[in-house]
Amino acid sequence: MNHKEKWSLLLGEKRFREKSSTIKSDGRNTFENDYGRLISSAPIRRLQDKTQVFPLEESDYIRTRLTHSLEVSYLASSIGQSIENLLLKKKELEPELKGNLSSLLRVAGLVHDLGNPPFGHFGEEAIKKFFKRYFKNNKSTTLSDHEKADFENFDGNVQTFRILSKLYYFGDEYGYNLNYSSLATIIKYPSNSIDGNNQFLSKDEYNKLDLKEKKKHTFEISKKKFGFFQSEIETYKEIDKHLKLGHRRHPVVYLLESADDIAYSAADIEDGIKLGKVDLNDIERIFSKHLKENKEIVLKKLKDLREEYENEKNVDASLIVQKFRIFTQQIMIGSIVESFENHYDNIMQGKLENEIIDISAAKDIRKAYKKLQYIVFDDKSILKKEIAGWEAIYGLLDILVEASRSKSFIETGNNLESRLYKIISTSHRKVFEDIERYSNDEYKTLQLIVDFISGMTDRYAIRLFQELKGIKI
Repeated sequence: MNHKEKWSLLLGEKRFREKSSTIKSDGRNTFENDYGRLISSAPIRRLQDKTQVFPLEESDYIRTRLTHSLEVSYLASSIGQSIENLLLKKKELEPELKGNLSSLLRVAGLVHDLGNPPFGHFGEEAIKKFFKRYFKNNKSTTLSDHEKADFENFDGNVQTFRILSKLYYFGDEYGYNLNYSSLATIIKYPSNSIDGNNQFLSKDEYNKLDLKEKKKHTFEISKKKFGFFQSEIETYKEIDKHLKLGHRRHPVVYLLESADDIAYSAADIEDGIKLGKVDLNDIERIFSKHLKENKEIVLKKLKDLREEYENEKNVDASLIVQKFRIFTQQIMIGSIVESFENHYDNIMQGKLENEIIDISAAKDIRKAYKKLQYIVFDDKSILKKEIAGWEAIYGLLDILVEASRSKSFIETGNNLESRLYKIISTSHRKVFEDIERYSNDEYKTLQLIVDFISGMTDRYAIRLFQELKGIKI
């Protein structure tokens, strides 16, 4: 299969269930249809109260997971349009598929963080820490090593795949019933939770290791983390088989990752400026130190912007940073498209073992932004709220998992355990009781609890924990 034929397959219309109805006047392509299914759904709306960088922030200006996802969606779509033009020019894409790639990236950008728990990556760590301790102390568990690893290595991206393919109950077991490629683009690391989750090194660094150390590391980007739980492994296999991916990344994953990197690296600093966590001098100092390529034009742009607004009244630094962000993002997008073209064959085969941005002319810009992020992330107000979030998530897991060990947990009754079961959202219980067909009941029950907690907003997680502990009534 040549690349042109592969794009026709990857941008096709296959779903698990055929659409129940089609309106003749509906001129949308298959991925625009997916976007319509997603944009007004509850899981998307809940992103407005989930942490991007600043937890429980009262300012309306500061980004949440929702605003970040909308920005990634736009940037990804923009990159997709540029790639489409490139592919059409090279006759690598059928003309009737124009618009499909950018629409697919728009969908992927919107949902890429859908499975992130409250308090973001810190919330992920709380879940992983809880289950590592839980399985260490509970030897009587019926879970296999693969099943335990799903919880011990919990990842929001993997939860996103579960939400999209199953948890959003819309009348049957297919969740949103999205296009196969919409689902495949979410699987950044097409490995299970044991084969994945290795420390990532370059191939040269990996080859220097002895055999014992090689077992703990990988140079294959698909094994850096993992992409699906045991409960969705058959769904993954069906998608992988139909799209002929060979257990490698869908090519669009590389572009989605680039859009995500571009969005959060620059935007986090814009928010940091607004809250006074960094200033313009920090930006100039860090960019001067770390830029090699594009150094002259980037620093000149920052200097020109500062001079332009130096004598203006009532203009704060955030406006300068906003214009600087737009300028640097344009450079980064151009570099991504160029790098995609340079590594096209490996990307199409899923064999590129780097993120595109790391081998592009934009890598130094990203590095500079990441250095600035460390200043923002170490702010004490952020750290204190993250610690509070950790305590809430860990505490909720402790309460619900302990209750789930009782036989009366899912039975009708007035005891404590059954009351705690009823606190879990109706939609999650519906999937657990009627849709989920996984064979291990203990695994299913633990997954129900994680589904419930990871789907909470930041404020709801804090409030429910306080209520269950009697701190607030």
